[in-house]
Amino acid sequence: MRRKQLYAIILAGALAASSAPAAVFAAEGDVAATAETSEENPVDGETAAATEAPAEETPADTTAATEAPAEQAPAQEAAAATEAPAQEAAPSEQTQQTTEETPAVQETPAAETTEAPEAGEETTLAEGESTKPTAISITMKAAEEGAEDKVRYFDTIQHAINAAPEYNAETNRDATVIEVSGQIELENTVTVKANKKVCIRATNAVTITRTSNAFTDDMFEVTGENAELQFDVKEGAEGASFTVSGKISDEESASVWGSIVSVGTGAAFGMDAGVTLKENNSAANGGAITNVGGNIVLKGGTITGNNGAKGAVYSDSDIKVQGTVVVKENQPANIYLAGTSALVVSGAMTNSDISFTQEKAADKQVAVKSVENFAAADFNTAVGQIKYDTTDYTLALAENGLSATLQKKAAEATATPTPTPAPLTLKYKSGTLKWKDHTTVTLQMTTDGPCKWYYFFVDAGTDTKTIQNMYVANDATNVMSTSGSFDVTAVKVPEKDSWLVICAKPDSGAKAKMSVVKLNGSSFKKKRPAAAATTTTRPAKTYKVSESTVTGLDGELKFFPGKFYEFTVTGAGMDNTSPVQGDERWYPVYWSTKKNPTTEQQNTTWRIGSGKGIKDGASYNIYIFLKKQVYNGKEWEDATPQDIKYITGSNGKALTFTAASISDKEWNAYIAELSGTPIPDNGGDNGGNGGSGDDADAELTATAAASEKDAGSKSKSAVSTADESPIGTMSALAALSLLAGGYIVVRKRKKEEQ
Repeated sequence: MRRKQLYAIILAGALAASSAPAAVFAAEGDVAATAETSEENPVDGETAAATEAPAEETPADTTAATEAPAEQAPAQEAAAATEAPAQEAAPSEQTQQTTEETPAVQETPAAETTEAPEAGEETTLAEGESTKPTAISITMKAAEEGAEDKVRYFDTIQHAINAAPEYNAETNRDATVIEVSGQIELENTVTVKANKKVCIRATNAVTITRTSNAFTDDMFEVTGENAELQFDVKEGAEGASFTVSGKISDEESASVWGSIVSVGTGAAFGMDAGVTLKENNSAANGGAITNVGGNIVLKGGTITGNNGAKGAVYSDSDIKVQGTVVVKENQPANIYLAGTSALVVSGAMTNSDISFTQEKAADKQVAVKSVENFAAADFNTAVGQIKYDTTDYTLALAENGLSATLQKKAAEATATPTPTPAPLTLKYKSGTLKWKDHTTVTLQMTTDGPCKWYYFFVDAGTDTKTIQNMYVANDATNVMSTSGSFDVTAVKVPEKDSWLVICAKPDSGAKAKMSVVKLNGSSFKKKRPAAAATTTTRPAKTYKVSESTVTGLDGELKFFPGKFYEFTVTGAGMDNTSPVQGDERWYPVYWSTKKNPTTEQQNTTWRIGSGKGIKDGASYNIYIFLKKQVYNGKEWEDATPQDIKYITGSNGKALTFTAASISDKEWNAYIAELSGTPIPDNGGDNGGNGGSGDDADAELTATAAASEKDAGSKSKSAVSTADESPIGTMSALAALSLLAGGYIVVRKRKKEEQ
């Protein structure tokens, strides 16, 4: 036989074999059967008889054999096992490299990865395939007994997937194992298309990340009929683990558009023990996994620290779980089951911690169920490891012991059903987080509805449950009256590593939302301005607004027409000439005779009087408003949130002043002095009003600066003109003077005629 023909036969045999199939997916009838399912933990409760044939009937195909040789797996053992164990024959010196020895592999095809064949040989390499060992490989099982397995190396995971044989219902049902090691960076989405079934298996401590914050799409996409993707860890490989992180920055505000894994119609995704999906802050429905029309099988692993529009895992179909599965500390939900989809317990569960939210949650709605022929005792144990995300519902076993339904809390069972308010969306506006000074940061948040908000700091690393328990509804005092963005100025940032928590309480009555902004990212910490030099040798001074003083309104004030009195307001702490950081003071801003004045009723000139005058004695309330200011080490600035209060007396009520009674004689004398003409004392009432408290009839006003603002006001506190001279009153007095003069002339003529 010619050498070329012999080589072609050997190469065909190598290409016909594949590595051990994946271990996660369910048995025939759900997704294609796979190997490595132990007989102690059968998938879906089916037996091996339904999925495997005797060794002598297994035809040669393009993947690894699905069962061990007959002398290694007796017939009675084969009947008990669901699927035969996977066969792995890749030499350890070629496929197992430590993390320290393996540099990060970037998912970008290398420019040149092949070697020239030896003289007389012919070779054909797939795209991205290399004759040199890399961190990504597929072991092809030898087609003939005694022949060596072939290890194929690739520069990217995508090229390895492309080279994997396609699914064939008759000859090739199993998944192709792609072994990876070290750290791998993705700069594009890794896609598993229709009729491709692959298992990505970690042989040591493997971490898969995004190359940079420019890559924000799905990290892995499984789409099309018979498309399957599995993550697992090589059995027996010391120190092996498999972590996929979607984080693009140390800053909590950084977010992406895609999920870690996106599953489409007809496709499936599974993960096993030792696998972790974490830290993907995404606008997708599921931060870690988004499944629309496909299947999810969780045989183990951890999903934590993810944030999605609906939660960490979003699925519109049932999710199968077994083994030790941890899905916790994700936002806003851990597992979000769309429609009436449920969790399906497909095997025994131990030490799992799963919580979920059901879109159409209702009393007695089935939320957890089991596969057929499952032991009721094992199902009961599994349900004890599953809980609902909120306290609205608990899980209750059905009579058959093989399903669990949602049970509304007894206290709420008799409550009148009310429409569920739409949840509020609260998000950080990317790129707005900045340092204002050493202890102050500014940022913008966006919301899709009116709310009240506040913020607080926690130590970096505080767990989600603790943060949620720190929420105090009454502290939400900052008003956001509509949807859109609002500015946050967070002061007194702690010196140690901290997180900033923004809390929003929706006006609709829906649940409050909390958003955590991490301030301990290495790049952000480096930008923190240096602390301002301070000579603080004493504690900061604080005051109450009631400690402010008012002078000039003591005693009885006689409010003749156009008569104004100046008064002085000294805010508490305003005499502090040597402030230190944190000192407070109260700064006078305006006064009014109204407790809740409109803008037009806010007088900023510190003088008071009445254009018409007040003849009858009475007492009146006066509300003098001051705002709190805080010294930041350099200058005084308004407190955040804004704090404006009025001065109260020792009785806790507003301050008052007294308008003294004015006799007719005094009144007429004052008018005569103003007009220059005596006015007869006819004993009549020359004007003036009595009263007390708010909304009195007295026309108490400010001076020029306030009069322009109050022009046209309908309130009873109409303001005088710029020169403080009551023009209307003077005009009236002039008219009275003319009348008085005419009266004197007429009387004189009458006397002469007599």
